Amino acid sequence: MELYKGAYPTRDIEGVRLIEGQAFSIGHTHDFASPLANGASIDIAVAFPQGINPIFSIKGLSDGDAVGYLYEGASVTGGTAMTIINKNRSSTITSKGVAVLNPTVTSLGTPILQEILLGGTGKKGGGDDTGNGNIVLKGLTSYLFRLTNQDQNNNPHATEIILNWTE
Repeated sequence: MELYKGAYPTRDIEGVRLIEGQAFSIGHTHDFASPLANGASIDIAVAFPQGINPIFSIKGLSDGDAVGYLYEGASVTGGTAMTIINKNRSSTITSKGVAVLNPTVTSLGTPILQEILLGGTGKKGGGDDTGNGNIVLKGLTSYLFRLTNQDQNNNPHATEIILNWTE
């Protein structure tokens, strides 16, 4: 950390957290070779212990129409454990959170955010992405991030959701 001493007064907090090894990321992609079916979703559930209130930024992308959702207090089971990446690759700090991909959802919880990604149709289709700024989540609460392909013509699309946060 001595290398960065004196740099903090001119850096934003996200830059400081990155340098300190407190910036993390997860995501999931359906690429062009394996697009997300119309009506299907990418679901990522995350939770943190008490006292950890991470600052999240959400990025969703689709080459067609899609809707992104964030639910608070979701009830989920199972799914595939996700590896949370420390964005400072020289840091050995691990996230205090847990994340699972495509769990079984028994209750969505309370809707917090909803964003529409308009991809266009036919020759006007161009895809869309969104990033809604930051949101502070609370500990001891399960959150469900969902990106759903909602193509008007029933087409599959390449999609991705990327979650970045600091603890």
